[in-house]
Amino acid sequence: MHLTIQNSLIIIIGGLLFIAGITDIRKQMVSRRLLWILFMVCLVTVPFMTENSILSIIGGLAVGFCAIGISIASKEQVGKGDGIVITAIGLALGARRCLLVVCIASLLMSLIAIVILLFRRGNRHTRLPFLPAIFAGYVFCAGQVLIC
Repeated sequence: MHLTIQNSLIIIIGGLLFIAGITDIRKQMVSRRLLWILFMVCLVTVPFMTENSILSIIGGLAVGFCAIGISIASKEQVGKGDGIVITAIGLALGARRCLLVVCIASLLMSLIAIVILLFRRGNRHTRLPFLPAIFAGYVFCAGQVLIC
């Protein structure tokens, strides 16, 4: 029963990230309501993720807070919504998996940016939505959690 609840919550988080990614592509912003729902579902997930220690959860929150700090310092070059989503993922998955999600998302966005620049579809000021890449990184990490 415990494992079923954990897997269900991981799938729900994935669905919410998918919706947030589509919204980010279309509107280049995500509603606060969706961010709150995502954060609350991730908060509910914490007791069911028994492999995460309290230090791992705190580390995951720290990764997200760093992303929010980068957003503030860069005057929204990285959206605050992205930072809030990373914080929520850190809460649910812990520090290592959160960092893996961010690394996969960053690598994916770097490759997309290179392709856009090579085909001259944009320049270095072109704004790219980051939440779809976060979703891709989450799918990779959540797949590992669901399989194990």
